[in-house]
Amino acid sequence: MRIAFVNATRKWGRVKTWCLDMGVELSGQGHEVWIFGQRGAFVDKAARLGLHARAVRFGFDFNPVAILFFLFSFWLNHVDVVVVSLARDLRTAGVAARLLGRQVVQHVGSGGDFEDYVLVRLMNKFIKPRLLCGSEYVRERIAVYVPSVRDRETVALHPGVRVPEAPAFAEHDPPVVLVTSQLNADNRHEDLLEALARLMHDGVAFRVVIAGTGRLADKLHTMTRDLGLSDRVEWVGFTLDVQGLLVKSDVFVQPTLIEPLGIALEEAMAAGLAPVARAAGGVPEIWPEACREFLVSPEPGADGLEQALRFLLTMSSDRRMALRHAAWEFARSHFNLSEQAVRFADWIAHPPRK
Repeated sequence: MRIAFVNATRKWGRVKTWCLDMGVELSGQGHEVWIFGQRGAFVDKAARLGLHARAVRFGFDFNPVAILFFLFSFWLNHVDVVVVSLARDLRTAGVAARLLGRQVVQHVGSGGDFEDYVLVRLMNKFIKPRLLCGSEYVRERIAVYVPSVRDRETVALHPGVRVPEAPAFAEHDPPVVLVTSQLNADNRHEDLLEALARLMHDGVAFRVVIAGTGRLADKLHTMTRDLGLSDRVEWVGFTLDVQGLLVKSDVFVQPTLIEPLGIALEEAMAAGLAPVARAAGGVPEIWPEACREFLVSPEPGADGLEQALRFLLTMSSDRRMALRHAAWEFARSHFNLSEQAVRFADWIAHPPRK
């Protein structure tokens, strides 16, 4: 098949990572893949990965110039399936695909990606996209809160990540805790910092690496200093080398109150890190039974994170390593990217009869 992934957002997000990972895997399985996006890191990385990469000026919704560009590109390259993410993708590339009679798949990363207002209903009726949800949690929320898409075909498919055959499994002294959530309010880094301060005061040894940017960066940096954690916490900001951070870490923490997909957790477990997260959103769907003690309350606050981290950071190295191996085995058997790509390709190859 010939598949185009389209993403109009400027900031890097997990959906872009999914597009590139899935695109590379599908290409390796014999499909032809195109990546369309704003000029910058997303398109540049797609090109470095060997995919057909095209920079696009999307402009406003229903921009006729953008629609004509996609009409020509999809027709010229005989694209069979167009995968979009958010509204602007659908209202430019989605319109072009519909006019050409091509299949449109809308990847839905969150139940809040769109609301049930008039334009959504009209676009749904005109383009008739098939909905690919990253978790059962997202699929169920859409069914409840966006009635206009209930007549559309929806499927839940966890994103999938590359699972190495033999992770490094290096133990660090002291143990290294990694966090990769964006520095925004709903990700609750302040809860994590409070939990870490309590552990430090009790003499627990650890180092913390926090990657990402966001609106609360300055506030969180100040909080780190005020809690006396500056010598324990390293802020690395934006990075495209998450894998490089994973191999240098032992424990992965996702303090987010609601996580629709959990792809960051998938990546961490695939790299052989012991996971800590809240039991909310799509996270319980991808949680290994061996690590059930570290799936903490979905309520805000430091208590659950503190308890889980205290357990992990103070146990013996051998026991922590056994948990890391269990997380990796779970990733290999439940969300290996190559298998998820096969499932995705099989799904788009069998659209419903009109």
